[in-house]
Amino acid sequence: MSTPVPSYLRLHLGEDAQTTARPGQSSSDQFWSAFSAATGWRIDDRHKAEGVQVLPAVQMDVMANDPAEAQPPVVKESATELASVARAMASEIEELQSLVRRQEIELASLATVQFSPTRSEAASDAIHQTLQRAIQATGFDAAAVYMLDEETQYLKTRVVVGLPADRLKSEPRMLRGSRADLEAMVQDAVLMDDLQGHLAETWNAPEPFGAAVCTAIYKGDLPIGTLWLFSDAPKELDESYSAIAQMASSQLTLELSSAAQVRREQRNRSSVEAVTDIASWQYSSLPVGKLLAPGWLVDGMIESPHDWSTGWHMWDVLPDGSLILAMAEAMDSHAGGAMIAATARAALTAHSGYQHTPHQMLQRINDTLWETNTADQLVSLLYARLNPETGHGELASTGDIAGLIAGKYGYRPLTQSGGKPLGTALNIECFESEFRLAEGETLVAYGAGLASDGISQELVGCCMRSALQSDQNALAVLRREMAGFPNRHERGLLSLSRRSS
Repeated sequence: MSTPVPSYLRLHLGEDAQTTARPGQSSSDQFWSAFSAATGWRIDDRHKAEGVQVLPAVQMDVMANDPAEAQPPVVKESATELASVARAMASEIEELQSLVRRQEIELASLATVQFSPTRSEAASDAIHQTLQRAIQATGFDAAAVYMLDEETQYLKTRVVVGLPADRLKSEPRMLRGSRADLEAMVQDAVLMDDLQGHLAETWNAPEPFGAAVCTAIYKGDLPIGTLWLFSDAPKELDESYSAIAQMASSQLTLELSSAAQVRREQRNRSSVEAVTDIASWQYSSLPVGKLLAPGWLVDGMIESPHDWSTGWHMWDVLPDGSLILAMAEAMDSHAGGAMIAATARAALTAHSGYQHTPHQMLQRINDTLWETNTADQLVSLLYARLNPETGHGELASTGDIAGLIAGKYGYRPLTQSGGKPLGTALNIECFESEFRLAEGETLVAYGAGLASDGISQELVGCCMRSALQSDQNALAVLRREMAGFPNRHERGLLSLSRRSS
């Protein structure tokens, strides 16, 4: 005959399994627990600066019958050595976990815009601080941020506070079936008072807690992830919890956007610095006006509306004593044109060391442009070579480089512009002529930018004649006249003057 159980007795089965499954110790904490159980020793945290020290994990039973039974299974020296190695490994793991946290912040920010690597640590601290304040304001115990992948199929853990750091290595969750996340993306926030009751499974919460709030994180009007705030025990939630969580999610978006703004500014600053370096190199590599030979004065200038230039000029004296002049402009007015122009200049320098005619020089430069790139490298170029004793010279030009010879009583055209530039075809089509520069005359070559800005050949010729009549620097006079025209295109000029004896 069984004895009936009194009605006032209740059978206590312990806490609900879901509650006891709350995220507890991290892998590091679990190791130290296992270390104590296996060795009988525990870390003495009171003397961290003095090296690793150990204490008995359990107080010895001085009343035990057999003293050996109360002794730890591992001697103290061995336990200390093992603990020292384990502490070093734990420090490395913490360092790696800190790096993973920063990388997760960077990956999370990719949902908004590009992220600044130099900003990652500061952004990580700011985001963790935002989550900690949200936890304190709501009286909750943990928080996590989950971001959508590009296909919007999975939610990946990107930030955790109050949870083990190894949660960042967990597999992504399917968005499909995650009711709380889906509802938050539709109605901004979801309040879950009791995650231990019969409706807990319907929410599909990512962590086994008692209560939670889930809010959406937006990029503009587009949801890109969710923020979860967790409470150990169930609690009644009202709109104040929803407001706090939504403010926290808005702050997260601001932090990510702020880091992205730094990235944009840094990228722009780097671009400006790169362009400045290119411009400095270009202008420092241009030759300075000087007496190229007795009685022969050479000078040049470039005015560009950009920080860079797509043209250059140069001059030299060959081993046989003849003078050479060259002026070039790439047809591409963008920064790429500066690289094309530099290629043409390098080719001219390489091919000027052996005997050649102006036509041969242009053909060799054309071969270099044609063979060194699959893209179009189009360059207008004028090349002249003359004898300083007689003033007799020969010239070849392609593209839009024009020229004239001016004296005190007038000027005459030197070249014809409008031909095909170098790089157009395998064989060049160039304008060739011979000329003679008399005493008191000046040869001037100029690019297409002058005509594009409204500066005519007549104006150039008149300025040259006026400069020679008043014995002034030809380019200085022309430059003062050009100052009245808006500089919308690059203006390149090259002059060679033969002084009267």
